[in-house]
Amino acid sequence: MMRRLVIVLFMVSTVLLAPARRGQTLNSRGWPASRTPYDRKYRKVETYLASTPRIDGRFSCPSFVIQRSRIEHYLEEARRFRFQEEGTLATGKQQDHWQLPEETEKLRSGDCEDLAIWLYCRLIAEGFSNIRFTLGLAGATKRAMHAWVTWYEKGKTYILDPSRKQGIYSLDLTEATTYQPYYSYYLDRKWHHQ
Repeated sequence: MMRRLVIVLFMVSTVLLAPARRGQTLNSRGWPASRTPYDRKYRKVETYLASTPRIDGRFSCPSFVIQRSRIEHYLEEARRFRFQEEGTLATGKQQDHWQLPEETEKLRSGDCEDLAIWLYCRLIAEGFSNIRFTLGLAGATKRAMHAWVTWYEKGKTYILDPSRKQGIYSLDLTEATTYQPYYSYYLDRKWHHQ
C-alpha cells in the first residue's frame, strides 16, 4: 500500500513539476472549472451567444491559411474601434461593464474585454469552435488583467489580441510571461489555468 502511494505521488510530482517548453505553459488549455470569479459578467455573453445565429460545427475549412485569413479579417475590423480604458467609456459607467458586440459597434469603442468579446462572438458566428475568450495577466513589464481570444489549431496555441497592433501571437514565440491565462470560456464551458 505504501509503495503504491509513493509511486502515485512520484507520477503526480513528475507531471506537475515537468519543465514547460519554451514559451508554452503546461496549462495553455486549462482544466475544466465549475465556476470562476467572472461568471456573472460572462453569463451575459453566454446568453447573447445562445441567441445568435451561427454556422453549426467546426469551421468548415480545415486549411490553416484560410482560418488565419478569416481571423486577420476580424482583427482588422476590431482595430477600427477606439480603445478606451475602463470607466471612460461613452456609457458613463464607472464599473467594469462588459459590452456585447452590438454595444461595441454602436459606441465604436471599448476596453480589452469589449474588443475581445466582439472578436470572440464574431469568430463563433463564423463557425470557429477551437477558440476561447480568455482572461489573465498580460504585459512584460506592466502586469495587469487583460482579455484576449485564444485559438488552438493543429497542436499550437495562438493569442488573438484585438487591442494590440500585431494581433496574432504564437504562444511558442511569445514569452510565457507576456500572456498568462487565468480563466477561459467557450459557449457554456469554462476552464481555469492557474
